[in-house]
Amino acid sequence: MITKNTIKQIASLRQQKFRKELGLFVVEGRKMTEELLHSDFDTVELYATEAFLKDYPSFTSAEPVSEVQMQQMSGLDTPPGILAVVKIPKQGDINTQSRYVLALDGIANPGNMGTLIRTAEWFGIRDVVCSSDCVELWNPKVVQATMGSLFRVKVWSTDLVAYLRKAKNEGKAVYGALLEGENLFQLNEKPEGIIVIGSESHGIRTDVLPCITHPITIPHVGGSATESLNAAVAGAIIMAEMTR
Repeated sequence: MITKNTIKQIASLRQQKFRKELGLFVVEGRKMTEELLHSDFDTVELYATEAFLKDYPSFTSAEPVSEVQMQQMSGLDTPPGILAVVKIPKQGDINTQSRYVLALDGIANPGNMGTLIRTAEWFGIRDVVCSSDCVELWNPKVVQATMGSLFRVKVWSTDLVAYLRKAKNEGKAVYGALLEGENLFQLNEKPEGIIVIGSESHGIRTDVLPCITHPITIPHVGGSATESLNAAVAGAIIMAEMTR
């Protein structure tokens, strides 16, 4: 039977401080939990309400909890009825295998971060390299927004400038999404490499710009007065075009 101390500890995982201290994060929802259980992530514990288990009896490993207990543990306004506590895996050395790698420079919005990871998987990009100041990967909103892609896409946090500088010196193509660059839809060649998406408010930072070998832009159509695109939207358009 779950204890009050355990409930309190799980609730504390809403905060980055305690996720880092305990080395744990939370996954909620049926689909997300199914994706988790089919991954190589280490599930510490699984909890579900009796109502949820009645509808989905296949979750035999879940410990039953009351609706009130689930509400206390959940970080969602409307708890989906199932919650997993998961061990944060240790980050290994960056070892990318995809034809294209997605690099994120200072992405601060959790929804954008999660959506970019999910979109990368859709287009066959299984490697994402983030600057160290991107929003934390285990943030509950990031986890939810990935819709399970988190368990299949490799995500690293690193000194992005050093990583990109090394890639450039090795002769890899480094694409940068900029307002002034070559028209994305008119590229004659698309050598394999790294696609850099900048932050929502500042774009690609000045210390990253010297690493860009292929500046690209998504052109305005019809004299649009919009100054920029949402980072996740821009990333999706670029990944779609680069991988088609």
